[in-house]
Amino acid sequence: MTRLGWGPEQLIARVNQHRARRGSVPLHCKTGYPWMRGDRPSADAIGDVLAVLSQYTGRQLTPSSLNWDRPRQRRRNRTALDNPYEATAEELLRETQGDALMHRRSFILLSGAAATAPALDLLMGGAPALAAAQDGDKVSSKLAGTVEHAVRQAREHDDSEGSASTLLWAGGIWQNVGKLIAESRYDTAEGIRLHTAYIEMSETYGWMLFDAGHHPQAQRVYQTGLRVAREAEHAPGIHHGTVNLLASAAYQESWLGQYHEAATLLEVAENRNPQALTPRLHAVLEMRRIALAGQQGDTEALHRADGQARTHLAAAHDSEEPWWTLWLDSSAIDAQTGRALLAAHHPDLAEPYLAGRTVLTGDSYPRDRMLFASELADARLQTRDINGACTAARHALTLAQHVGSHRVHHHLTNVTTTLRHHHGNHPRVRTLLTDLPHAV
Repeated sequence: MTRLGWGPEQLIARVNQHRARRGSVPLHCKTGYPWMRGDRPSADAIGDVLAVLSQYTGRQLTPSSLNWDRPRQRRRNRTALDNPYEATAEELLRETQGDALMHRRSFILLSGAAATAPALDLLMGGAPALAAAQDGDKVSSKLAGTVEHAVRQAREHDDSEGSASTLLWAGGIWQNVGKLIAESRYDTAEGIRLHTAYIEMSETYGWMLFDAGHHPQAQRVYQTGLRVAREAEHAPGIHHGTVNLLASAAYQESWLGQYHEAATLLEVAENRNPQALTPRLHAVLEMRRIALAGQQGDTEALHRADGQARTHLAAAHDSEEPWWTLWLDSSAIDAQTGRALLAAHHPDLAEPYLAGRTVLTGDSYPRDRMLFASELADARLQTRDINGACTAARHALTLAQHVGSHRVHHHLTNVTTTLRHHHGNHPRVRTLLTDLPHAV
């Protein structure tokens, strides 16, 4: 490789040319990097790699020439979920059926090419179709409807209660839908419904894991859903669910400070199948761009995405939109813009956006209302409005007893801790802190 002046991606480009001539599926452009660290190609690819290297070096290379004839070293982390960017959908589906639920497993956090490879693979054609089992039980239309109902219920429970109380139940649904896909027989129509439900459930369950602070596990759920999406039939529901899955994965990457990865995921979501994007899906993507711009401190991009989100939302016809996009309204855009401005260190600009969201009444979306109330308290605290900060914090504490979200409770704890340490003698703060144990 050094003599040829190639990097791993140049090697893969030539290997893919060789594979194309014999009708094989191309390898991902990042596949060669593990080989530089001592791994060896899969049995399917090793002959192609040796043929290419032999051609360009003018030497007849064999597996022994590259020490690829030795037994593989047994490694602890060589499962499909440890390397989801190198696995097929079927491998991932079968591995998620173990007794240990996802949030109890240990993984490393993925970044760089490892985090974006399954998404980038969506832009490549030639993926083998995910086939139903030949000897499994038949999935009926009624059972497919039951699955769809369970997926919808999981999202509604998460919206109303947060991740803590529903994580175990949602993980079971995600696993069971995967079992149906991997082990059952079904016609094309039922297959599309099952694949759509699995992709939607991957977004919901992945979001729950993210909300609970299980970031590596959330990444694995998102990436498994993306693998299924790549190998599924082409259908509107599958395309819509995939866009939303990419958007939520991008939001997590923004939260983790992995900005390049977040931008890549959003680019794939927008460019993979542009004609499948509805106005509300466009608005969802712009909401995630608002969050990314806020984390990067790019207020110009933030306001541009805000304007685009409102334009797309105004053009939506709800009867033609996916059911899970109907949560998005102008007040949700206000809230996201406010929290992005707060992240960009503009609390004075964030305050009016956040204030408009948290005064809303009703029982819907208590987790979101608690989050934005705590961020309103944060914004007011930073602008030295201690009375206003206490009012907002109290509003968040009122909601806290109904919300199970590690992410949101952690944010509120940070706000109340700052109030205690820096403004503990303020009368409104003393009253708030006196009531704090009872509110929690």
